[in-house]
Amino acid sequence: MKRLILLFTAAAALVFVSCSGNKQEQAQSEVNVPLVSTIRVEERTFNPILTFTGTVFANKEANLGATLPGKVEKIYFEEGQMVKKGDLIVELSDEMLTQAMIEHETIKKDFERVSRLREKGSISEMEYDHVKAKYDASTAKVEMVKKNTQVYAPFSGIIAERMMEEGEVYFLNPGLEPGYSMRSGIVRLMQIDPATVKFDVNEKDLIHIRKGLPVVVKLDGMPGKTFQGKVDRIKPMLSTTTRSTSVEVTIPNSNMEVKPGMFAFVDVMLPEVKSAVVPLRSIYRMPGTSDDFVFTVVNDTVHRVKVERLQTIGEHVAVRGIDAGTEIILEGKNRVNDGLKVKVSNR
Repeated sequence: MKRLILLFTAAAALVFVSCSGNKQEQAQSEVNVPLVSTIRVEERTFNPILTFTGTVFANKEANLGATLPGKVEKIYFEEGQMVKKGDLIVELSDEMLTQAMIEHETIKKDFERVSRLREKGSISEMEYDHVKAKYDASTAKVEMVKKNTQVYAPFSGIIAERMMEEGEVYFLNPGLEPGYSMRSGIVRLMQIDPATVKFDVNEKDLIHIRKGLPVVVKLDGMPGKTFQGKVDRIKPMLSTTTRSTSVEVTIPNSNMEVKPGMFAFVDVMLPEVKSAVVPLRSIYRMPGTSDDFVFTVVNDTVHRVKVERLQTIGEHVAVRGIDAGTEIILEGKNRVNDGLKVKVSNR
């Protein structure tokens, strides 16, 4: 009997030890399950933004000069001064004009004489036509030389640069300032109100750009200020080397604070679209790559899903690759792997 009692006691002890072990293993297993918090993917409507870098240019630009060489006698405006359309800007020496006018007076007398003889029938029509042609040519020459001794403003603007000074001889000197007009000139005239911002768009993004789209321009040299404009012109051809084309935006510049040559950031506002939106902190970037992922939770199991960032919207990101309503991990994503069981704290 004593032996039977000992056997029963030993069996009971084994059962107790076994149950205690199972409970400890279960508790330990629950401790190893990561605790995470989740959120549902939202769908939002937003305006996508394409950002480019560009440069400020004058709305109009012209190097003013003449088609004939000559000595620069007078420049009536200094650099930075405003001029109106039609203002006399430069006067050149008039030696050629004086010579042309003397020749014109001589030919004019010949023409008047043959005109009187023609009325009397004393000369042939051929002789009259010959002298008249010389007279017309002389008149045109005087007008041409006169235009090339006085240079007028073709539009209102600002004298951006004097490329020559009084007393110098003008002879088709090109303005070799990189990025600006390369034509010959005595002064450079610019219309900078409004100003034009030019930027290049590659063929991938060009499909989204069209005339009239609203644009926000920020200038590197004027932090904190923004300028509103619209897409005005899209060059109808692409560069064969860069596969991009030039796009222009006009911005107001009534106080002349925007200067040609300034560096600009251009945000083109695209039409509204709907997209899945996730919190920025829910995105996991694979170390050493540019691949972005979120971790979904289905039946307490983690699944890693690759997403493509479309646009940052405050603390959220519009993404492609996941549907609205999907449950994703918000906190604890660095403690999980694909296929791992988790415990969701916010359910």
